[in-house]
Amino acid sequence: MLFHETCSIKINLTLRVLDKRPDGYHDIRTLFWRLPSPETVEIRTDGAGDRVACVGTEIPGENIVSKGCVYLRQRHGNLMPEGLDIRIFKHLPQGSGVGAGSGNVAALLRWFRHAVGGNTLDVASLSSLGADVAFLATDDDLAFASGVGERLEGVGESLDLAVVLFFPTWPSDTGRAYRSLDESRAGTPSKILTPDEARAESFAILDGLRRGDCIGLLPNDFIPCMGEHRVCYNALYEAIRDFGAIAWGLSGSGSSCFGLFRRAEANGAIPALARALRDNSRFDWLTQTLILE
Repeated sequence: MLFHETCSIKINLTLRVLDKRPDGYHDIRTLFWRLPSPETVEIRTDGAGDRVACVGTEIPGENIVSKGCVYLRQRHGNLMPEGLDIRIFKHLPQGSGVGAGSGNVAALLRWFRHAVGGNTLDVASLSSLGADVAFLATDDDLAFASGVGERLEGVGESLDLAVVLFFPTWPSDTGRAYRSLDESRAGTPSKILTPDEARAESFAILDGLRRGDCIGLLPNDFIPCMGEHRVCYNALYEAIRDFGAIAWGLSGSGSSCFGLFRRAEANGAIPALARALRDNSRFDWLTQTLILE
């Protein structure tokens, strides 16, 4: 049989990195928002063994979807078909912070939930595949996440805002981003929010976005770690603001950033912003823009 699954991506409306844990990971508090992805996954269940291939962009090393197949076979092998032939139709760059790869494997997991195994997945264990896989494998559009991203709390309906995502020519490496963050905090523990402070901040911002308030730059602890690209991001944030966005920010520890617009203003503002960026050589470092209205 042949199945087609749509993928999702996410942005972090807030992201606070708390203390480092004994296992070497960091506790986080983040507000995830699920968005539609241009990527899709095709799954054939009549293969001889599992095979994963990408169409559009080659993924170096082991694909996260291959890890998802191993995960499912180890935990639910009795429910799995003999072989899966999977094709991923890629459109988004790696290392962008929107969880495109996580959205690919989450599509596989949702296929398993709905077509094969019912509600047998242990959501918390999905963090072994990636910090945002657990969220993207659920049906929630918005969630407040803690732990490494696996402890999820649904926070109601999706936001009625238009989104523009901007992808630069450079990727971001998650491990390097965390090392840079740790170095920047050395000797200054006061920079780290408490869990209660981070939670209160997230819910205050969510309330403001639901009202359509002008919030500006959204909190993300990786913003100070932009290094040599800081000037580029600051110029883009200024342009996003000047064209009427109510909020903007960096997604995850990745390289992509985004602007949020009230829908009533988006039809005029977003195309004008896109044209302005395309015609200005200061923004030739942008490789892709994704408009989600």
